[in-house]
Amino acid sequence: MAVFARPLDGATVDVPADVTVEVVRTLEQVRAVDTVNVPVWQQRPLDAEGLQAEFAEVTAALEAREGFRVLARIGDRAVSTGGCTIDDGFVRLWGASTLATDRGRGAYRAVLAERLRRSATWGAKTALVKGRISTSAPILARAGFTHYGDERAYRLNPAA
Repeated sequence: MAVFARPLDGATVDVPADVTVEVVRTLEQVRAVDTVNVPVWQQRPLDAEGLQAEFAEVTAALEAREGFRVLARIGDRAVSTGGCTIDDGFVRLWGASTLATDRGRGAYRAVLAERLRRSATWGAKTALVKGRISTSAPILARAGFTHYGDERAYRLNPAA
């Protein structure tokens, strides 16, 4: 993972006109986020209890102005999502994902742009993010983020 940061002052990201972004505020939007996250992160769909827990977490963070999640659509289809946490002038961007079939259409950029815009209005001055070198890192660099280093993960096999 590549580690990036950028000041939010004057942060703009070009977004295609056919991509819309909304702040997640309803249970239906949480369900739509799950339809993106399940195939991208190769996880199981949230059950009713999991959806309610996620909804409670999302709305609590939003009400406290500690963070939020956004959902991008092309037409009426949910195609991308991402969240952020705001603390002490910093916004940490996390969990961004775009359906493989919709990559290259600007949905990730739209999710990025809305998180940067709203975070700045809530008082954040600097954005921090990690991006996959093969997917989001080039987009983040083009969006004005500075690359500060790489995070490497190693898998150990103790049985070997």
